[in-house]
Amino acid sequence: MNLLVSASPRSHDCAAAIEEATQVPTTVCGDVVRAATLVRSGEYAAVIFDQASLHPDPIIPENILRNAGLAVPVFVNSALMAQGRIMAEVRSALARVEREKRLAIRQAEALLRNDLKGEITGILIAAELALSSGDLAPFVEDKLRDIEQLATRMRGRFEMIQ
Repeated sequence: MNLLVSASPRSHDCAAAIEEATQVPTTVCGDVVRAATLVRSGEYAAVIFDQASLHPDPIIPENILRNAGLAVPVFVNSALMAQGRIMAEVRSALARVEREKRLAIRQAEALLRNDLKGEITGILIAAELALSSGDLAPFVEDKLRDIEQLATRMRGRFEMIQ
């Protein structure tokens, strides 16, 4: 959901245009105190501030955004910008956040994959060393071979993913 913080008479038309452009429901709030309450109670993709209709105090957006979670702030000016430009700004901000999320996920996956590959290699080496030491009970030798096979399969899966 998006939140448009605007007291402009055109705010409902603008919200409808944003909703159509982003395919995300957009709520209009003309009161900054209520906006601060709304962001605490809901999950918003974007909080759009209409600078033309809000008090110029920079603390107000900060107070709202402090409780807005991962919502991306978008600052527009309905007095100077056409609806098309406002929609483009919101779409661009949401697209940027999605790209950043995908990049963060890929980086986290790569780190996890590298960490696990290192651990799997350690398991394989430990199992091979234990098996090469000889004089193992048959049950222990069987379990070490199982561990070695499982670790080899896991390493093969990681190599396929890359």
